[in-house]
Amino acid sequence: MIIPTFLKWAGGKKRLIKDIERSLPKKIDRYFEPFLGAGAIFFYIKQKYNPKFCVISDINKDLIDTFKAVIDNPKELIKFLKYFKKNNSKEFYYRVRDKFNKGKFKQIQKSAAFIYLNKTCYNGLYRVNSKGGFNVPYGKYKNPEIFNEKTIMFASRLLKNVRIKCQNYEKIKDYIRKNDFVYLDPCYDPLKKTSFANYTPKRFCDVDNEKLSLFVAELKRRNSKVLLSNNITKNVKRLYPKNQFNIIKVWCSRSINCIGEKRGKIPELLIKNY
Repeated sequence: MIIPTFLKWAGGKKRLIKDIERSLPKKIDRYFEPFLGAGAIFFYIKQKYNPKFCVISDINKDLIDTFKAVIDNPKELIKFLKYFKKNNSKEFYYRVRDKFNKGKFKQIQKSAAFIYLNKTCYNGLYRVNSKGGFNVPYGKYKNPEIFNEKTIMFASRLLKNVRIKCQNYEKIKDYIRKNDFVYLDPCYDPLKKTSFANYTPKRFCDVDNEKLSLFVAELKRRNSKVLLSNNITKNVKRLYPKNQFNIIKVWCSRSINCIGEKRGKIPELLIKNY
């Protein structure tokens, strides 16, 4: 199966699809993914299960606007991406980043700039400073694949008739019914204080994880099916005890570390209430 992710994303689940697939329900009629990222699990579920109702969302407005651009005007998006690819260089990257942070790009062109920065920055990170400015340096790629036209067009077809929203994850409670399936892939509890977790100006912290666990408990009370990915930490184990959840350890490849030899496979948890 082709998974048409057109972005790189820290903690993306494309490499974990086979492990996650084994933990999915047998049938999915209504699907929710409120921490969208690159959307690998959505693209898999859309093809395998073809849910009649899908809501995908994220708090990152630039990310959501880019998904909407892929839906609404993929050909125009590709036209701008060709321009960015043709002019790619270290100097050009920093000019684009500066204009992006100053709001000089609008609509489709801004989404193309978002993809360009994502595909040419260091390690494909999305990281912002306290003011919300994208601050990742230029990556050392000889010939980066900034975009693939077939991938974008395929993603556009899969996204048709899908509800996509820029919102906090808690907003999906307005839609949740019995037997709905919800996949949660939040910013992880960092394994170290220096671990990457800055997808938004506000870092996802212990208080946020406490709130998320209460949200999961509410979904459980509504008899919806929830699958959650997270790091193996004391806090996660406390919030999701084995006597209340079905917990599975999986091994995930990590490529985001400034020290090459520290990249590799590390264990993660799949936590489900069914």
